Amino acid sequence: MTLFAADTIGLHYPGRPGPVFRALSLSILKGESLGLSGPSGTGKTSLMRVIAGLERPTSGRISIRPRRIGMAFAEPRLLPRLSAMENLSFIAPKARAEGRAMLTALKMAALQDASADSLSKGQAQRVALIRALLIRPEILLLDEALGGLDMATWQSARDLILAKRDRDGFALVEISHDPARRIMPEARAISFP
Repeated sequence: MTLFAADTIGLHYPGRPGPVFRALSLSILKGESLGLSGPSGTGKTSLMRVIAGLERPTSGRISIRPRRIGMAFAEPRLLPRLSAMENLSFIAPKARAEGRAMLTALKMAALQDASADSLSKGQAQRVALIRALLIRPEILLLDEALGGLDMATWQSARDLILAKRDRDGFALVEISHDPARRIMPEARAISFP
């Protein structure tokens, strides 16, 4: 089943000398893994924003979009005055028990009532990841989302993602500049120049 389909899309930001990318055709299937690689500033995050519907391509067309997209970025983007659990409940109010279980799996249970602005970057990244998983996405977008984690914590986060993927069958699109830290090293690759 195709979750996302784009035909010869391009993206050009005003004031930029050339397009971020052009004539890109892409389809993402249920359960598929896709890895975006290339130097900073070459369009990887912009493509993720197009997939998520946060940017509109300036050329080409998108014919299929998923209904639910989970997103986690290097910058966690939590609501600062809400607690970790309140950030999760804000997105998925009926999934408090599942949110608590995921906090426990990522060794965050003791911090569920801590305000987001009191969390370390790595702790906030874990909450942001859980938030993205709680909506049971059809596509999960990870843009350096686990970059601030030590190896043991990264492995726990990876295991949680893979367990939820086995359950829900979502497609995974990830950007990681560290090949050793890709959730799915065998993912289909798109390289940006």
